[in-house]
Amino acid sequence: MIHLAAFYPVLHIIGSMLTMPWRVGPMVLLLLAAACGPAGGIGGDGAGPADGAATVQLEVTHRSEWRQLWIEGATDLPDGAYVNYRVTHEASRTLPVEEWPADNLMASGRAAVQDNTFWTRINTFRWPRGEVRIVVQFPLPPQPDEVMVRYGEFGERLAGDNVTERAGMRAVEVEHVFEHRP
Repeated sequence: MIHLAAFYPVLHIIGSMLTMPWRVGPMVLLLLAAACGPAGGIGGDGAGPADGAATVQLEVTHRSEWRQLWIEGATDLPDGAYVNYRVTHEASRTLPVEEWPADNLMASGRAAVQDNTFWTRINTFRWPRGEVRIVVQFPLPPQPDEVMVRYGEFGERLAGDNVTERAGMRAVEVEHVFEHRP
């Protein structure tokens, strides 16, 4: 069994990336993922652990209202589970940070599951037109005890076509891309 303490160095590095300049953080994360071992991918044969394998349905969509981006999703996860999200506007990759029209062209956080749904919202005031990418992942720690028992502390009981594996951790990951039009 893998214990959380084994991942403290990785979690510390990821946490410290939050204070790094926007161009350095993603590069460090990619380097870290590559150095930790082979990456699985979405797709494959869907094989997972034989004992107690669990699949997770996870969908994400968006709507824009009054300069607010609503990220909404549907899932079969139990109430109280958390999903992590990351939102990236294309201007965050193409413009120097000093020229960003808004401070939040990259945002991340967690949303709680309640009644098979999750949601969050982001202020899009001063966002320019452009492509926006939303990535939602489950089960990044910490999770409630019921969720850890069902899916494993690091997703080791997850199975299915939407499961990726990186650094010994299995996760469900979905992506939604759309054109933002203010």
